Amino acid sequence: MTYGKKDLPYPYSQDFSGIVTRVKGVRESTRAALVNSLKVASYLKAGANLVERNLGAPKEVAPRSDGRKEYWSGLNFLSERALSREVAELEPPFLRQRGTGPYRSTWASHDDYLNDLLAFLFHGMNYDPQYGAELETRGDWLVDDDSFVDAVHRAAFHEILAVCRMPLFRLQLVVCATADRNDGIHDAIANNYAGALQPWMKVYEQTIAARGFRLRQGITLEQFTNILAAMTEGFVIRHLGDPAAGVLGDGATDNLAGMAILAMMNSYLEPVDEPPGPTLRELFEGAAQPIEHGE
Repeated sequence: MTYGKKDLPYPYSQDFSGIVTRVKGVRESTRAALVNSLKVASYLKAGANLVERNLGAPKEVAPRSDGRKEYWSGLNFLSERALSREVAELEPPFLRQRGTGPYRSTWASHDDYLNDLLAFLFHGMNYDPQYGAELETRGDWLVDDDSFVDAVHRAAFHEILAVCRMPLFRLQLVVCATADRNDGIHDAIANNYAGALQPWMKVYEQTIAARGFRLRQGITLEQFTNILAAMTEGFVIRHLGDPAAGVLGDGATDNLAGMAILAMMNSYLEPVDEPPGPTLRELFEGAAQPIEHGE
């Protein structure tokens, strides 16, 4: 049976024009056809499989014969050899490829492939539908729950657990650490953030209005969203690195992340039925005790 790109599962059946940009080809028409070929989609699938396998939720690692555990670093698991093995084992409708010849005829360098793979993985088409549904649920909690405080704690708890399970978040940490050496990675990360933060911005806008608040002067909704995203990611990293640190506290009802988010909201939100107050900077400047310097 002959398969075509339209037979592939989502998102591999989508148009990769403008996403995959580094394939080989002398003519523009040749490159355009290759971008949306079964061959390219299959190599992207192989890379995605390796990311899922190596950066998914951690599994018990078997010790080596000398009793020590194996550790990996960076993107070493995405080697050309590993990709060749992976693409040779793909199931239809993906295209199995044998050896390194087809790969090397498609990308001029392994770096070109990695840039295309990252651009694909971080594109909005790879947005996890399950996470999207969970995000809507957490948004409903923030808007509708009887206790706003409990809703914040519960939403923070489940958001941290959800992000911890994401292979793409772990991949993002790896590529962030090397972004200064590769400008192509900057674009992939920026696209990922743009897609991830937009729905949360809508959630916060609805929540602020539903709970009778408005943003304090001196901060925009975009800034508010970025601050909360940075705080959440920080707690995720801390929890991944040190699960015993107590980031998740007593669970969904009371946790460190929820406490921090409430403190941030208390600083930047004010009741909509009261006169506008000063900016947070002005508030602290006026309240802080001046330092007296001796003569």
